[in-house]
Amino acid sequence: MTTTAAHPLPNAADSSSESRSRLRVEAASCLSVRYPGHECGLCENACPVAAVKLEEGRPVAGGECLGCGQCAARCPTSALSAGGFSLPSCPPTDAVTVFIDCWRVAVPDSPHGAIRVPCLAGLGAGWLLALFDAIGERPICLLDRGGCLDCPAGPGMASLRDTLDEIRALLEECGITGETVPKHVVRPARHPLAPAIPTSADAMPLGRRGFFRDLLGGAVRIAAETSQDHRPTPPLSLRQPVQPIDRMRIVTSLTRIAARHGRRVPPQALPQLSLAECDARGLCAGLCPTGALRRIGDGNGAELRFHAALCVSCGQCARACPDRAIAFSPFGGQAVVEVLGRWAARDCAACGAAFFGAGGDLCPDCVKETNLQHGMTALFQPSA
Repeated sequence: MTTTAAHPLPNAADSSSESRSRLRVEAASCLSVRYPGHECGLCENACPVAAVKLEEGRPVAGGECLGCGQCAARCPTSALSAGGFSLPSCPPTDAVTVFIDCWRVAVPDSPHGAIRVPCLAGLGAGWLLALFDAIGERPICLLDRGGCLDCPAGPGMASLRDTLDEIRALLEECGITGETVPKHVVRPARHPLAPAIPTSADAMPLGRRGFFRDLLGGAVRIAAETSQDHRPTPPLSLRQPVQPIDRMRIVTSLTRIAARHGRRVPPQALPQLSLAECDARGLCAGLCPTGALRRIGDGNGAELRFHAALCVSCGQCARACPDRAIAFSPFGGQAVVEVLGRWAARDCAACGAAFFGAGGDLCPDCVKETNLQHGMTALFQPSA
């Protein structure tokens, strides 16, 4: 005997083990965790039921979580991920128009081959652009079934419209206009909508063997969580660079789309960095959470590279620079990968050590020591 829930998922990607959890939090990827005092709060502001909060500097999802994915869609570093939003491993290739529907909609009401997600408001620009690129730039319709007003996740639809406007502007710069651009379409459902966003586990076909497997797995999971309650929290690994998945999808997809139309990646999709008198100390690259800034060098010279696809516009590089040599803008970049500066190795006139950077003949350490000596002399020199 096989029992099928009311809202089965047609996508293989949605039936993975990942989609069985409402929300996954990678605290080490959160900007507020990496940089105490950094005021991000995008996840808190995006959550329609205030289930996501920062507690002791770490993002925590409470039991009220709807699984709508709106916090994950707004997170710049992909520290949050919601189940059910994996891109289809085999996107539809035969349909003229690709439809995206909500899990609250009964399966018979969804168009054949529609991609079903927990909530339309949980779709980020990178997700939609990656799908648009994968299906060969065919039309995408996000179906509004008229149930958003009575849904707790409904307020996020305003953010979805902003996301679609952003995508429309980017694609216009790539030479794509008209009906091909992803759009929001109102089409009421024939059957009543589910009262809330179902979990993917509830929506998956479940046989007798699967029922007992899930029952045993739940017992094992509860026992493991209980035994871990008394263990100390392991330290976070903050040295590994963060992978901003949505940001990477935006730039990668636009690069391919623009190339097919003989265009360049729109400048509004690329952050811009410029250097003034840089001493090539590499503090900015060392503090960059995603590795967007990389200092590469050997004994003969060094260069600073900027990877726009990895930049999340956190501004840590500009704040970390002791010489205030970095000028940053979230828009206006001209290249996906850019060399911001090159420096040949020189010998310090004071200590003889090799160093890189612009400026005088002294290495940064000797400059610091010289400035300190001058400051101390001025401090203790008797006034005239």
